[in-house]
Amino acid sequence: MIILGLVGSLFIILVFHQPKLRSNPCSFYLITSAYINIVWIMTSPLSRMLATFQLDLSESISILCKIRRSVAYTCSSLSMISIAFATVDRFLISSPKIEYRRLSSLRNAHRLITITAFIYCLIFADMFYCLDIVGLFPSLTCTINTTRGCGLYNEIARLIVLV
Repeated sequence: MIILGLVGSLFIILVFHQPKLRSNPCSFYLITSAYINIVWIMTSPLSRMLATFQLDLSESISILCKIRRSVAYTCSSLSMISIAFATVDRFLISSPKIEYRRLSSLRNAHRLITITAFIYCLIFADMFYCLDIVGLFPSLTCTINTTRGCGLYNEIARLIVLV
């Protein structure tokens, strides 16, 4: 999965970085999704694979635990929404109405991805407070704190992401 994901993302980047396609907003969304997928693959599945050999430092170092989970959740959500934005962009550009076609621009694509990334970073910022290392050595795990505040924030944040 890791190798195929990296190869697929690299091919997407190579194909859509061609000068003819680079100015297309849909290409920008797909390239953004590919870069984000690479970051996600390096933080989430690779970390799980290392954990099977007890080589995952994010299971024993608190700040790595928090960073890995925050980056993984942010990247997976941002990757999916980037592909959804590409779909909406295709709808806008093929619309017979000029008002809709004007909404499809590279400038708007940059703005939308930047704003969305900022929002997702805010949504998943609770990871830095709510996650911690639990257990005794050698069975340490990076898990979410079950306090009422963290639980409530988590539920609300997940609902926002789903909507």
